[in-house]
Amino acid sequence: MDEHDVIVVGAGHNGLTAAAYLAAAGLDVLVLEAKSEIGGGVVSEQVTLPGHQHDLHAAAHIFIQGNPMIRDDELGLLSEHGLSYVFPDPSMSVVFPDGDFIAFYSDVHKTAETIARISPADAENYLRFYEFASPLLDQLLPSLFVPPAPLGALFAQLEQSEIGRETMRVLMMSYLDVCNEWFEHPKVKAALVRWVSELLIAPDEGGTGAFLLLMVPFIHRYGMGLAVGGSQSLSDALAAALAARGGNIRTGMKVERFRFDGDRVTGVRCADGTEFAARRAVLADLNIKQLPVMVEHRFGPEWERQVNRIKAASFRLVAGHIVLSELPEFRAGPEVTEAGFQEITLPLPDLLRTFDQLKYGEPVHTIPTVSTATRWDSSRAPDGHHTLYLLGYAPMELADGDWDTRKEEIFDRVFATFAELTTNIGPAQVLSRVVHSPLDMARYNEAWVDGDAGHFGCQLFQFMGFRPLPNMGYRLPAEGFYLVGPSTHPGQGVTGGARAAALAVLADLGLSFPARG
Repeated sequence: MDEHDVIVVGAGHNGLTAAAYLAAAGLDVLVLEAKSEIGGGVVSEQVTLPGHQHDLHAAAHIFIQGNPMIRDDELGLLSEHGLSYVFPDPSMSVVFPDGDFIAFYSDVHKTAETIARISPADAENYLRFYEFASPLLDQLLPSLFVPPAPLGALFAQLEQSEIGRETMRVLMMSYLDVCNEWFEHPKVKAALVRWVSELLIAPDEGGTGAFLLLMVPFIHRYGMGLAVGGSQSLSDALAAALAARGGNIRTGMKVERFRFDGDRVTGVRCADGTEFAARRAVLADLNIKQLPVMVEHRFGPEWERQVNRIKAASFRLVAGHIVLSELPEFRAGPEVTEAGFQEITLPLPDLLRTFDQLKYGEPVHTIPTVSTATRWDSSRAPDGHHTLYLLGYAPMELADGDWDTRKEEIFDRVFATFAELTTNIGPAQVLSRVVHSPLDMARYNEAWVDGDAGHFGCQLFQFMGFRPLPNMGYRLPAEGFYLVGPSTHPGQGVTGGARAAALAVLADLGLSFPARG
């Protein structure tokens, strides 16, 4: 039987991150991936025309910019393995149908100037909020990339200071509540709500206020990175870092079961019958909801009850990957056109009514997210062509019909909303397109249960030390068995968050965290 120190199941960017750090610590690491390609949701493929690279899922690399893996280049991804980023500025513009907009520049004062065109009072409020949130980012950001403290311990620490107590309060609020407390104008509130809604959590969900605290100072300090060549570049650089440290990846190896000897995990069995043994640890870059079957229900009904009660994200995405014959130009002007992302929104309360539609199985087309990566990265398409990434919010289950029969018609309306806000884009400029529904996303990756690439919601009761289960960290109920990826802290998105899981594994194995080099 093929034997290794560590087996990692799943070659998403988190599985690869953990594997690379463990290999850097001197462990013999094997990664097994069910699909023929690596990367999970951090992938780029030519799904439309030859030579056109589309980010199929994750496109913006934001929180990973604050991760020591990138910030300090701990694995040599930037200096040795070909990863590079461009940083659009403004990183994002939130635009209204009437042409009003807020542009989020790296310079917080320049951002405030765009807010002042809508509300001078809220321009000042934004600067005040930035000053309030910045020290909290200093406090919270390092905790995203190390194993989470028990939530009770975190709250006990926060309770010792006035700003800590205010942080606790905000953590328990919804991000809509935070916007209502700090800002006055319905358009300013709507712009911030629309931005934070990229978490796929409804604005009035409690326990989400932390994300506004994090996102506002973060975007000004670190920006939003687009990986040159596409998101796949990050996954490929991680694979190269793993290989440079002696690790291996085998694709086309779908793990069906985990093997145990008493209370210890000892390896895996694949769908083709191949078995692999692990001397020291097994890491699952999977959705925790997949595990009961894969461990043959050995963790018991109470553990499964806790897993089953985990709350899903509020809604999903319908995504279009489009080749255009020219760059979109927005009617609102260059500050919108030149942003990394354009987020379309409506003023409050119309925006909140739109989110309500999703609760009842009704897709929405009025608030799409837009990005044309070839504006900053010409390597993604041949000269004269451009790749458009266009997202709409959608329910997993439609109130009327099904996704296989309705996705093109639903996406047509999303595209029409986008095109109406430009001066030069319509069906005639579309050279090719592929549409992926939430159902397509569930089929694409078995870890995306019910089409949720983030695995489940990130409300406070299932975030930080409570993600996925209270004070579980990364340790599953068997010796040497660990969970990594979006099901664990710090959650969804391109974070490289499995650095924290690697720290936990190395601590358990009595090994030191690898030094740079």
